[in-house]
Amino acid sequence: MTRLPEIQSIADLISAVDKYGILQFWSEERLSAWTLSGVNFNSLWKIREEAVNSLEVVYGKYADKKATFVSRDVFPYLAALRRDGYDFDSLADEGLAPNRETLIMTAVGDGTAPSYALGKSLGIKGFDAASTSLQNKTYLCVTFKKSMMGTALLSKPETVFGADYVRSAYSLSAEECAEQIKRRAAKGLSAFSDAQIKKLLSPAIK
Repeated sequence: MTRLPEIQSIADLISAVDKYGILQFWSEERLSAWTLSGVNFNSLWKIREEAVNSLEVVYGKYADKKATFVSRDVFPYLAALRRDGYDFDSLADEGLAPNRETLIMTAVGDGTAPSYALGKSLGIKGFDAASTSLQNKTYLCVTFKKSMMGTALLSKPETVFGADYVRSAYSLSAEECAEQIKRRAAKGLSAFSDAQIKKLLSPAIK
């Protein structure tokens, strides 16, 4: 795959996310920050952290259970679609949240928790899968603590970006949200197969 190197700086990455709407961080086969990058992987890793911490993009495992950037223009529609009308508390109250996901959300609370340390302290079997599921449902997002390892921090998107913004598309139906995402992230969605797009544009609450 040969592409022009669109991403060489923090501003370039934010611009690319705005352009594509949905952009995975890493893929060798299809459109991603890596395939659009004009820098080496270590530099892109640092650019990713700075871009995510700028809060100009939303970051988490939102597409195909892989690390994905979502533009601020698209995320409220993705959250409304994936959550299918449920805040996490109501999901748990109705018995629709797996216990290990409830334990993670309770531990994160309205603050921020280092992912690796949280997994060790909770001792939950399948912590990574549960964390990925919560991100896929848009109940968690990722930012980074500055360190040599770039420590991943888990938070509710409402904590990081504000509840009014995150829930601003709640009044729309799933179909309306899907249409908005298709319109606003058309360039990014073109990198996915029809089956992947169908799953991406479906509620994540079962």
